[in-house]
Amino acid sequence: MQRLVGPALAVLDALCVAGGLLVAWAVWTWRSPNLGVLVQIVYGDLWGPNRFITAGVVLVVTWLLLHRSAGLHDPSRMPNSATIAGAVTRSAAQMLVVIVGENFLLGERVYPKGLVVPFLGATWGLLLVVRLAVFRWLLRLERPPTAINAVIVGVGEDGAEMAARMDRDARHVVRVAGHLRTQLDGAAKVPEDHILGDLAELGPLVNRHRLGMVVVASRSLPRDDAMRMAVLADRMGLRVLQAPYSWGVVSPRLGFARLGDLDLIDLVGVQYPTFAEQLKRAFDLVTVVAGGVCVAPLMLAVALVVKLQDGGPVLYVSPRAGRGGRFFGFYKFRSMVVDADRRRAELEAANEADGRLFKMRHDPRVTPFGRFIRKYSIDELPQLLNVLRGEMNLVGPRPLPSGDLEGIEGDPEMSYWFDLRSKVNPGITGLWQVSGRSDTGFAEMVRLDIHYIQNWSFWLDVQILIKTIPAVLRGRGAR
Repeated sequence: MQRLVGPALAVLDALCVAGGLLVAWAVWTWRSPNLGVLVQIVYGDLWGPNRFITAGVVLVVTWLLLHRSAGLHDPSRMPNSATIAGAVTRSAAQMLVVIVGENFLLGERVYPKGLVVPFLGATWGLLLVVRLAVFRWLLRLERPPTAINAVIVGVGEDGAEMAARMDRDARHVVRVAGHLRTQLDGAAKVPEDHILGDLAELGPLVNRHRLGMVVVASRSLPRDDAMRMAVLADRMGLRVLQAPYSWGVVSPRLGFARLGDLDLIDLVGVQYPTFAEQLKRAFDLVTVVAGGVCVAPLMLAVALVVKLQDGGPVLYVSPRAGRGGRFFGFYKFRSMVVDADRRRAELEAANEADGRLFKMRHDPRVTPFGRFIRKYSIDELPQLLNVLRGEMNLVGPRPLPSGDLEGIEGDPEMSYWFDLRSKVNPGITGLWQVSGRSDTGFAEMVRLDIHYIQNWSFWLDVQILIKTIPAVLRGRGAR
């Protein structure tokens, strides 16, 4: 849910800009009752396919980009009403400069003065009112959707004080899941049921409690433990913050972070996404949004049939290992009976796949309609939501069930394969799918995963997507 907050705020911003333009147009036409005699213009002309469309799109996109750069799409950077009001006001002032420059560069007054002034005023007012209303609403919620699950390192007085301050000053940003004990911690000053375990157990706890942040509030953190924590945080995508009294023990890259009304040290918050990765993400989003509109009627029809066949849930959600080894909810249309997971143990002897995969050509748990949607991969369509949430890409290694990864640390070859997979998001389709899907053995799947990760390029993704279409239509290798 937390991943959707930023896009939701961006949508609200776009609606406010459109609403501001509507108010400005109404004021302009009211003040100029004879305007229709000279210029035939309606509100739709500001957005429709005509000479106003370029300027209209520029207004919306520019204002959204200004809000993003100001941190208005990140609730953790908007701790109070004054900060929000200041950021919205600055963006309005910057938009004035953009509009003046747009009129100058295009060689004509795209928007006259009588339209620009009420537009800026109305949009500023709408954005400010809506943003403050959202902020107040979040503060009233017991568990705001913006809150990130965090664990505090330290069980002493510093850890207890940090938990109290985070609950008081940053409740709309972060939720304290518990505390971790260090080797040098003395007597605990926090309730025993708030202690999740030792710092060495951080890896498993990330998935168990869906952690997104680690806050170091211990003055006695051994450097070796700090280094291991930093490596794990980098691999699993955790943000690590430290109280100012203990900074400098983990990472040479330091920045300052504002968490609600708390000022902390940001240790591993610096990321350097490549242009190719950004292009891949942009391509995925555009394709998913456009494709989602086209397949929405099909998805609704499939959901209805799945629900009517036995009254069970429409979606099957299972934990899968994603980037950094973090588990996420993997969506599929349910193609099996309701108690399929419980019955799997009874069928292990009939497994037709090698390695860690489980496949049966005639799995008795698959429903008749489920067999059809699996053959043509229709059951995979809900994973478009996983792509929107940033948990998956359109193309990448196929995410495996968490149970298939048990004991993998004891096998060096499998550990190497898993570490490579952990560096990228899993995908809806990949080299394995276009090379035979279930007809391809586990060893070949491992080889194809490694080949894809080591030789990835945007054009390789395009080729895989093109090859996916005939593979799906033929239903090749699907079980």
